[in-house]
Amino acid sequence: MGAIHLKCLERWLEESNRNNCELCGYEFRVERTPRYHALRSVIIWFCLDRDEHETYTRSVRADLLRCLIVTPMTIACSYICVIAVDFYTMNNYDNFPPARWTTCSLLSMIALLILSCFIWIYMALQYHQKAWFFWWQKTSVVKLVGVTGGTALIKNEKRGV
Repeated sequence: MGAIHLKCLERWLEESNRNNCELCGYEFRVERTPRYHALRSVIIWFCLDRDEHETYTRSVRADLLRCLIVTPMTIACSYICVIAVDFYTMNNYDNFPPARWTTCSLLSMIALLILSCFIWIYMALQYHQKAWFFWWQKTSVVKLVGVTGGTALIKNEKRGV
């Protein structure tokens, strides 16, 4: 291979999200500029169908729905546990050891429930942020630096051509 259309090469580098040739390993000097601003890209990415991006398997909408269900349930269960703890502490069950154990276990359960909810939300946000960032980089516009004209002459350094 010796000559290639500049636009074809730039499009291939955009689609493959690479800076080098897959065949010979030649490193191209490229300049990547995002096609969309960050906020606009989040909106576009959120509206994409699953078929339009294969690397993204989990749906943001499904995780948002899960979050809308899990968060109120976590708040409600925590509230019920706090009421039960308050009941055991207000009725002076100090001489009854199972009441103290129940109070401690309810407080532990509240802490574990809230912690697990926050961990799940954090992991879901981290996953979606990585998937969005990968998509955002892949949709950037690639321009070869230092190449003029419509055809790029590629030197094969291994063969000395």
